Amino acid sequence: MDSRNVCTDQLIRKIAGWTCSLLFAAMLLSTTISCRSPRQGYTDGKPPSVEENPYGPYPQPYWQEATLPSLKVATPVVADAEYVNDDSLCMTCHETYVKTFHENVHRETSCEQCHGPASRHLKTRGKEPDTILSFKSLLPPEKSELCLKCHEQDACASTGSWRTSPHAHNGVSCTDCHTSHYNVPPGTAVAALAQVAPSSEEGESVRLVSLEELPPADMNAIRAKSAKLGALTPQICYRCHSNMSHQQQIAASHQICGAAGMDCTTCHNPHGQIRQETRTDLCLQCHDNNSPTMAWHSSTHSQFGVACVDCHNPHPDQRVQQTLNMQHTNVARRSRLPMSVDEMTACYRCHQDVYAKNAMPSHHPIKEGKMLCSDCHDPHGQTQGNLREPTLNMVCYRCHADKQGPFAYEHPPVTEDCSICHDAHGTVANNLLHQQPTFLCLRCHTGHRKGPNFHDSDLMQDVGTDPSLQADFYSDCTQCHQQIHGSDLPTPHLPNAMLR
Repeated sequence: MDSRNVCTDQLIRKIAGWTCSLLFAAMLLSTTISCRSPRQGYTDGKPPSVEENPYGPYPQPYWQEATLPSLKVATPVVADAEYVNDDSLCMTCHETYVKTFHENVHRETSCEQCHGPASRHLKTRGKEPDTILSFKSLLPPEKSELCLKCHEQDACASTGSWRTSPHAHNGVSCTDCHTSHYNVPPGTAVAALAQVAPSSEEGESVRLVSLEELPPADMNAIRAKSAKLGALTPQICYRCHSNMSHQQQIAASHQICGAAGMDCTTCHNPHGQIRQETRTDLCLQCHDNNSPTMAWHSSTHSQFGVACVDCHNPHPDQRVQQTLNMQHTNVARRSRLPMSVDEMTACYRCHQDVYAKNAMPSHHPIKEGKMLCSDCHDPHGQTQGNLREPTLNMVCYRCHADKQGPFAYEHPPVTEDCSICHDAHGTVANNLLHQQPTFLCLRCHTGHRKGPNFHDSDLMQDVGTDPSLQADFYSDCTQCHQQIHGSDLPTPHLPNAMLR
């Protein structure tokens, strides 16, 4: 009866152990599978916030340009009205508008071209509504349709994508940014309009002048320039995107209105979407020769379609972090360098399998803040796995130089590839080993079992036939074979045994 209970208890323990192993393997496998295509979108359309998931990882969906339907409405018309074709009649009530309009870039266009036929409006002296097209009462898509009558296929052909733009789908109209009656105001520096005058001083090519310093003919010509009809970035953008105004105060080469001349329209097409070429090609115009990105086009990241802005935030947050995460031993403060990368967050967006391994009992101290991914990997590099050295062993030897050798008595797998025994990102076994030492060694070695190459003169008996030796020899091979990475001293009787 007692023996049966013992056997039953042992069987239950074995089943429980197998179940735990299978569950752990399933969890690891599910994580690995999910990371084979880690840049898929989220079910709710947005990643988890830091408050919802403060310790990561933060998966990054693969960047795709937003595909929006064409927002086209019927062009508004005035019913039962006819064209008068006489702007002088408009001056009766709208003298100021008509006078400024004669110096406007639209001066050769009549009032009725935008506001519709004015016969009913003139007849009723403007006292009845809906007798003229007023931009104050039209819906945003209707305002844009009136502009697109002329500006869809002309010099402003970039507006051809307006109907599918995020601005249009968020209720923005052309006149929210552009003022159709706009004139360049007095006192405007000519340099602001790319106008220069020759300098009288030797050695100086240009000087700033204002409109009042120019002859009347030149002044009128400049006043007639559109200057984007008042939609000058970035000030016009700050009306809605005021949270981006701090980008103008970042003292760096990417500063808005800085030395590089970058502004919102450098990357964004206000009449469309993000300019595709700005995601990588624009960056490489400056960050190419003699820089870490020289080999970018042949790098692993580039070949898999990763762009610069997938890792580097084009709108970096430069505010000082007020609190520090004291979880475990990580007390690292995020870098404040412009366009800098918070490596753990950026890398884990795609490499979630590495995030899972870094949480294993044995791991490199990345989450403790003592190491970074870039200590071993070059994100802009072209080697296998984006390593910083040509081979994995050379990367490991940067810190573990005592394992490099050369040794008089070498262990061939060690000199071949460290990853044969170790997983650098984390494992359950100690010392980043794939398995416990005994099982790892038994993949290649027989474990002191007698075979064709054993002789009676050998020191060891067959462990398989001597139960008294099994507990000793199947506990941990490194209890005796400690110098498994190589040794300069021979072991007595067995020089290559790598004993203590």
